[in-house]
Amino acid sequence: MHMLTIRDVFDACKRKESEGKRVVNAHIGEPSHEPPIQLSEILKEIGDVGRKYLPFVGTEAAKESVSYFGDKFLGRDLEKDRIFITNGGAQSLLISTLAASKIRKGRVLVPAPGFPQYFEHANEFGYQVSTYDPLADDLVNEVSSKLEGVSGVVINYPNNPTGHVPPNSELEDLWDELRRRNVLLINDAAYSQIYFGERVEVVGDVIADTFSKTFALPGLRIGYIYWGVERPELIGRILYLMTAGVSEISQLILMRMIEAASDDYFRKVRGHYAKLKDEIVREAKKSELIFPEPRGAFYLYSMHPDVPDSNELAIKLLNWDPVVGIVPAAAFRGEKEYFRISYGVLNERDIRELFAAIREATSQFYG
Repeated sequence: MHMLTIRDVFDACKRKESEGKRVVNAHIGEPSHEPPIQLSEILKEIGDVGRKYLPFVGTEAAKESVSYFGDKFLGRDLEKDRIFITNGGAQSLLISTLAASKIRKGRVLVPAPGFPQYFEHANEFGYQVSTYDPLADDLVNEVSSKLEGVSGVVINYPNNPTGHVPPNSELEDLWDELRRRNVLLINDAAYSQIYFGERVEVVGDVIADTFSKTFALPGLRIGYIYWGVERPELIGRILYLMTAGVSEISQLILMRMIEAASDDYFRKVRGHYAKLKDEIVREAKKSELIFPEPRGAFYLYSMHPDVPDSNELAIKLLNWDPVVGIVPAAAFRGEKEYFRISYGVLNERDIRELFAAIREATSQFYG
């Protein structure tokens, strides 16, 4: 049986929609909150742009803006000259992990379950990764026990696909331990502003970030790397060889988004997803799903005790009425019983239909 990937489910759902079928898109990690300022308003302000070559590491103004974002919303002092503007989060992760493996000479330890591109990047660009459990009760011990031959460790909290967040004290202890052992800590901070409860500390020598989730603008394709350790010039060189920089218009839009953002704005963003999360958790419990309590992002990582392989469940739901898209956890290097529900773009009707389909499918096919 073919193991479904995120792209497989995405393509199937798009095809079903084009056929006129109703689809519940619980597969794609897409945000639904409003940006702090409407894009149309910014575009009206932008004059004649894109006519000159720009620094491939990002404009000075864009880097200053990201530095302000770090101080204001991450609680981090990000030196402007160590900030590199990237084409989204995937590129920031690739460059960070590739550079870590070259500079510190070793494997990169990544979370599993985790973002699929952690593994795809390693396969395509020729460096090695090994894995740790991001849900471990003792994160420091879990990571520390696997550091032989490791140059860098990637963390991602709030975590995709689980929504898990460990205590800040564990994150700080982990960073202390890795510094003691001369191992880089690379923080995939994609969901840094979407948490439920205490603010998640953005620890790490390196921050690989995207504004796709922060401002709900995945089509803008803009992020950054903060490289707080040796040889920052290598980051600039790799960035240049990959794309020669981010478009001027994207950088200008980002600067206006950061300028318009506020603590109150991000509180409303968190409130938006917290309401969806509460409804998702209620329905999941009614459906007898087993899952770690989501503490951030907009994902539920779950399994049903009667379903030994979530891939089969996902295939059944793609042929349901309405069509339901979920992603088997194997796509994230997770256990085959588990699957990810993304509730980023779901409404109340979607949630009701999603769990009605799950309850019926688990009963019909596995009960």
